[in-house]
Amino acid sequence: MRRNHAQKLAEEMRKTYDNVAGEFSASRTKFWDELAFLAEHTQRDDHVLDIGCGNGRFFPLVREKHAQYVGIDYSEGLIREAKRLHPNGNFIVGDATQLPFPDNTFDIAYSFAVIHHVPSKEPRAQFVCEAARVLRHGSIFVLSVWRLWTPSNFGKLFWEGTKNRAATAIPSLLSYDNKLGMAVKNALDMGDLMLTFGKKKAPRYLHAFTKGELVKLLTKNGFSILSVDSIAHGNKEKNIVVVARKS
Repeated sequence: MRRNHAQKLAEEMRKTYDNVAGEFSASRTKFWDELAFLAEHTQRDDHVLDIGCGNGRFFPLVREKHAQYVGIDYSEGLIREAKRLHPNGNFIVGDATQLPFPDNTFDIAYSFAVIHHVPSKEPRAQFVCEAARVLRHGSIFVLSVWRLWTPSNFGKLFWEGTKNRAATAIPSLLSYDNKLGMAVKNALDMGDLMLTFGKKKAPRYLHAFTKGELVKLLTKNGFSILSVDSIAHGNKEKNIVVVARKS
């Protein structure tokens, strides 16, 4: 995906989350039960970073560990929700690809269902590099993504990749996505798709990671892998979870 397309798409995603912040927060009143065990990686007095914290629903699990928590999200609307729901938490607006913290600040970082919303390979690599930069040597990074390579999404994923290759061969094949309100120029790569959220059918970009792709991304950008799991959500596998250590 071209850099200018990725930047425009990222900005549209930020606007989406600002616009649906209340509805999104109401749909996520507590942290996922199936992932709650991951808080066990946090030790007392750890400095914890929650990248893409949303409405702060992971904060109570960290507070139980008597650790020092910072949550960051690029959506001002979601940060307002986080502060409203958790007035004792430390929440700031910021970009995960340019974290506003010094090197070696945190003992552990978490990022749940965030990086698959980052358009294009280069910004996703920067996302991981920034997590590595702000973590102390040997610290843990827990990263999860949705498991999107499922039968219900195969058609969408194949179509977006095919359409993009066609547009490269025939530049006149353009598209205009009314939900985004901008010319997309068939910008999505293979493995990308657009889904919607809520009553307003707000558009959301997602990249469908495979386990191998996620492992490669982490190992190329400062981490060694400790574990990779598919965590069930109800009766279906929905989350790929990687626990990695800063090399």
